[in-house]
Amino acid sequence: MSKLAAFFRGDPSISPICLTLFQTAGATVLASFLAVLAFKTVGVHYAGVWYQLGVTLVVASFVAPIFLYPTYRTSANLQKANAIIAEQATTDHLTGLPNMLALSSELAQLLAQGDRHQPFAVHFLDIDRFKQVNDSLGHDVGNELIAATGQRIQEWVGDAGFVARFGGDEFVVIQYHTSNEMAATQFGRELRVHLAKRYNLSDHEVNVTTSIGTALSPLHGEGQDQLLKAADLALYKAKETGHSSCVFEPRFASEASNRRRIEGILRDTIAHGTLKPRYHSIVHAQNPLQIAGFEALCRIELPDGEVLNPEQFIPVAESTGLILDIGAYMLQQACFECANWHPDLFVSVNVSPVQLIRSDFLTTVQEALNDSGLPPYRLELEITESVLINDVEHIRTTLERVRALGVQIALDDFGAGYCGLHYLRQIEIDKIKIDKSIIDDAETVEISRNILNGVSLIAKQMDITLVAEGVDDISKAEFLCQGERVHQFQGYLFSKPVSAADARRMQKILPQQSTPDNVIQLPVRKKDSV
Repeated sequence: MSKLAAFFRGDPSISPICLTLFQTAGATVLASFLAVLAFKTVGVHYAGVWYQLGVTLVVASFVAPIFLYPTYRTSANLQKANAIIAEQATTDHLTGLPNMLALSSELAQLLAQGDRHQPFAVHFLDIDRFKQVNDSLGHDVGNELIAATGQRIQEWVGDAGFVARFGGDEFVVIQYHTSNEMAATQFGRELRVHLAKRYNLSDHEVNVTTSIGTALSPLHGEGQDQLLKAADLALYKAKETGHSSCVFEPRFASEASNRRRIEGILRDTIAHGTLKPRYHSIVHAQNPLQIAGFEALCRIELPDGEVLNPEQFIPVAESTGLILDIGAYMLQQACFECANWHPDLFVSVNVSPVQLIRSDFLTTVQEALNDSGLPPYRLELEITESVLINDVEHIRTTLERVRALGVQIALDDFGAGYCGLHYLRQIEIDKIKIDKSIIDDAETVEISRNILNGVSLIAKQMDITLVAEGVDDISKAEFLCQGERVHQFQGYLFSKPVSAADARRMQKILPQQSTPDNVIQLPVRKKDSV
């Protein structure tokens, strides 16, 4: 009876042979019944005809399945193919894990119970610096890493949750029966430790780390889109702050909205060419009224008068890749401006790590110099310490080629980050700009003073120009002049960042001339009185 019921339900598990047998038996019984019934009613008058008809019906009931069997077989194969397609539609082909469609279905089922559903956590994670693996070892190894990572996640999570590949190097893990933030954080921490074990991929040993963003249901969202978005925002914050993991906070949403606003402003600014370069003077330490050059600073002024500073828009520009257009534009503008200055003056332009890694930076520099006609020795490129923790070999090669053109390289904000002096052995530097945090304390704090003196000694021995940043009062300038600790000053004591027109006027100022209103004069002591 179960087979018969399955037959009438159209169950695809019934084989074509069984279907044929069912059809044969049914057709035979039905044909015999019709033949007998027809003969009893009118067959007495036409006995020969109904006899032949009855025999024909019975014979047809046996012959018909022969012709119907291929149809049954085709139908069964089609059903199997449809089942395979349905499975493939919910499975990621690279990792074998459920895909986004399956993830959506799982979340829908978990949330379908409304207020009665069990709380759970959604973990959004990706592989840190995955692009470097692809670029250095190739996409095949990158795919192996994704597959191996997915397998490790599934092995570790087991029945405690649901694992899906979201796309690229991103995965989503649903942790069942979890409403406690501490438990969710511990889950993510242990998962990261498990994933951090070394991978052996195509004769390559690869060590990677992962970042995780976590959202809790129903605390951080009642729908699947809200939960995934919250976990994604938490992942972004984890990467932005350099932390391994992060749990969603409501403020992340407003921060994301502000990032989108700034991104829109940047795109409009680039499209309309309304970036506003400003120039901050750099003066000679032993003659502070004589300008040595200017640092080109990028400022964005909005129609309502709001001014976006680099601290606001540079992180957004770097994360979106817009820094490539902004950096190239600033370099071009600075070179064209400096080409019209006094031939003894230089211009300094900041360079983002993204520019050095993701673009043909050498070509960008060459084009700026060629188009403007600026001699290479009058261009100075400032890199920060954060540049040197990325791909040192690639960056060193790029900077060597740029320096071979005659362009000067300056290390900016020295002492504010995590740069070691050993980087000075790997990359040739022409200038070091000491961070304001050290300059501020050097006069009163012994350790800052010792650092300053040590860097000054190294700079002298390596023939590196030393610049003091953030010099904003006379006492600092006088202290720094003692023993000729530094070669150049930069700070609000001498000038605020000004427009290109004001920079052209300022460059003409010599010690014996009067200074403009926006330049603060520094009484310079004679060396014997210092």
